[in-house]
Amino acid sequence: LCARHALVRREPAELCGGCALCTSSCRMAATDTVGHRGSECIRCFDCTDYCPAEKVRFAPGAPAGTGVDVGRRQLVTSMAAGALAAPVAALAPPAAKQNPYLIRPPGAVAEEEFLRRCIRCGECLKVCIGQALQPALLQAGPFGLWTPLVVARHGYCEYNCTLCGQVCPTGAIKRLEPAAKKTFVIGLAAIDQRTCLPYARGEECLVCEEHCPTPEKAIVFDQRQVLVNGRVKTLKQPRVIAERCIGCGICETRCPLDGVSAIRVINERESRREHNGLLLG
Repeated sequence: LCARHALVRREPAELCGGCALCTSSCRMAATDTVGHRGSECIRCFDCTDYCPAEKVRFAPGAPAGTGVDVGRRQLVTSMAAGALAAPVAALAPPAAKQNPYLIRPPGAVAEEEFLRRCIRCGECLKVCIGQALQPALLQAGPFGLWTPLVVARHGYCEYNCTLCGQVCPTGAIKRLEPAAKKTFVIGLAAIDQRTCLPYARGEECLVCEEHCPTPEKAIVFDQRQVLVNGRVKTLKQPRVIAERCIGCGICETRCPLDGVSAIRVINERESRREHNGLLLG
């Protein structure tokens, strides 16, 4: 509004047909091929310096009116539609119950409280050394946009790291001591036997067990006699011990399959549910 009713206006309001330096250099994109939009101009006067012919100047007077900004109209319409849709969205079941792959950072409080506290500042995303934390789009529902979630195929939660809780400014992610972090459960690894190499193809693969960081491995092997191409073969088939798994996701990250991993973390056995959002210490 201040720009629209400013006391000075740019002259000429249209492009002069010359070098177009003012167009390419305008920090607010107030000048383009159509001309100068006074409502976008912050009166920095940089264009007067860029103009080699010294044609651009600012003179007293209100800027000329501009046409309807369709983009802004669409934005306002979208915001109004969102406001009307909010009550309906509030009646929908929590996204965590609908999406089993919605994994929150270690130390996160209960989902409803988490959504209230998280201000989408992105600090936890910046410090995640395993690159596990990514901003949510629709995975967490309409009220979870840009909140942090663990995408284990992209990265894993480092076993010894507590940085996300240290930088969270609102308590959406509680600060955990290193010992508490190592036992805090954010999910449970689940094996898809339809795609896991030892089950589906009769091929040996030890990757998930090798990378499991818990002192007592949460992934163990069962030796089985299986028939592969008409021959009996002894294979180690992985199995998850739920009581030991903390859901760090390194097994999903390291799974050698292309595309979707054969082992994925789901939001079962979360510690934050047990404590109802209030963590000791």
